[in-house]
Amino acid sequence: MIQKIVYHSLKQYCKTALRFYFSRWQVQEIVPIPKGPVIFVSNHQNAFLDAVLISCSSSREPWFLTRANVFNDPWAKKFLTMLQMIPVYRFRDGFNTLRKNDEVIENCVKLLSQQKSILIFGEGNHNDQWFLKPLQKGFARMAIAAEERNNWKLDVQIVPVGIQYESHIDFRSRVLVTFGNPISVKENYNIESSAPENIDVLLKKTSEGIQPLMLHIDPEHYESKLIYWRSNRQMKTDLIEQLQADQKLILQNPSSDVIPNKREDQKSNPWKNPIRIYESINHFPPRFILRWILKNKVKDPQFIGSLKYALGMVLVPGFYVIQTGLCFVISQSWPISIAYFLSLPISVLLRR
Repeated sequence: MIQKIVYHSLKQYCKTALRFYFSRWQVQEIVPIPKGPVIFVSNHQNAFLDAVLISCSSSREPWFLTRANVFNDPWAKKFLTMLQMIPVYRFRDGFNTLRKNDEVIENCVKLLSQQKSILIFGEGNHNDQWFLKPLQKGFARMAIAAEERNNWKLDVQIVPVGIQYESHIDFRSRVLVTFGNPISVKENYNIESSAPENIDVLLKKTSEGIQPLMLHIDPEHYESKLIYWRSNRQMKTDLIEQLQADQKLILQNPSSDVIPNKREDQKSNPWKNPIRIYESINHFPPRFILRWILKNKVKDPQFIGSLKYALGMVLVPGFYVIQTGLCFVISQSWPISIAYFLSLPISVLLRR
């Protein structure tokens, strides 16, 4: 009971924080997400923010496979387990620890047998570039093991998920989360084929399911395509239309004669906007602390976006309380203090 209260409370808070962190957070379901045992397999571009987005974009309550080193502290292990996280071990954790992954798969098989859902980032590690890396075999092994354990009556579905960030690190950028067409493990299993062949089929179908849901730039021509895309993209309000336009653009020849988009140069000076000035002044303290932490404590730049989001969830509300208290001390008026408090999150939502 306590675990459910903590999980649902945190999920609702995370949803609220996402609406402040992103200027637009859009969710698309190609078809309704199936009930019953589901393995969500997603691209992975932004550390733990990816997991938060997928969980908050669906009514399902997936268990997450998370790197094992964050479970080293006993209290952290207890708390992360309450949040439905499962440790997964990698070579860097030590060769002997890899044996524990058999137990991880066994636990996941039990969860699927109980009609639960699991979230896996199939690439195996995060990568802040706009392309899908080859998928690892773990989720396919898990799906087949769950079906075999239940005499192929479970009907496990693999749901490809695409996360498309407009920017991996910028506050008030935009993000699209798309749930693709489910892949039935049972229907794509050939009893006459070998185990590796059946795993390869699931890997191929899942990869083909994820790629259309994100911007996938050919790694062999990544830099030239990236420059071309950024210079010539046209902004759309709807993020589904934006993704389709971006995908079409990267298929063009970078040497073709297309006039670069000067949208950034044509923007008006944001500091002429009084709301932007008000928001910046009132959020300077938490923003200063956050920037100091990111500059001095974060070694992996791919954690920047996730830590901006997570630290902001703690720092910003805390400073709202402090600043509102100071407002009351100065004004000695609750109506003025309450109005000031409400103006703080509103200024973020109106920020341009």
